[in-house]
Amino acid sequence: MEAAYGAVIPRKLWKVGRTDDPRLFTRVFRKPNSDFVVDVLMDGSGSQRSRQNMVALQGYILSAALTKARIPHRVLSFCSFWNYTVMRRFREYDDGPEADWRIFQFTSSSSNRDGLALRAAADGLLQRPEENRILIVLSDGRPNDVVVNRPNVKNPSVYTGEYAVKDTAAEVRRLRAQGIAVLGVFVGEERDLMAERRIFGKDFAYIRDVSTFAHVVGRYLKKQLDDRD
Repeated sequence: MEAAYGAVIPRKLWKVGRTDDPRLFTRVFRKPNSDFVVDVLMDGSGSQRSRQNMVALQGYILSAALTKARIPHRVLSFCSFWNYTVMRRFREYDDGPEADWRIFQFTSSSSNRDGLALRAAADGLLQRPEENRILIVLSDGRPNDVVVNRPNVKNPSVYTGEYAVKDTAAEVRRLRAQGIAVLGVFVGEERDLMAERRIFGKDFAYIRDVSTFAHVVGRYLKKQLDDRD
């Protein structure tokens, strides 16, 4: 933006001594953090059981950093129980620092229907007034929700393999088309890496050690902030 002070604009120097227009400089105005809102969505299915404590710790570190930076954010986990997707909210967007500690209550169990969980998280995110919305998804690249048949109950279709990957990928594309920046953070096995790539495209991070989760996501968020300055 042109201004009365800042960095000189060479092509404007002809005005010196010829006009009273002082706008010979350019300034960059950074948007405040309040223009950003973040959702952190953690896969809480049974496949995370072996790293459950570390996922909780990294979720806390990331949330505490966002709280300190005064960026409104929400932290959730998801899993499936019978034919329901369960979303657990550890903190809401405008909670204080004490809410970050609730993330240590994170537990993992049962299955995961990723596409539905993404849609549910985005519904809350889209209602926020901030211009820039970011969804961070921690998963193992293996959407899988196989419901055990129960007598006299209508069971949903089996949600696994190619069908589940395509459904989750389609949901990610839909959210991005709505203006939500979606980052997938992969903490699964190498054999599932291709599925993660198909789901999240170029915006995904592969971390071999979940202890680097908060650091990787922090770099991504910084890039998002810098790109929108």
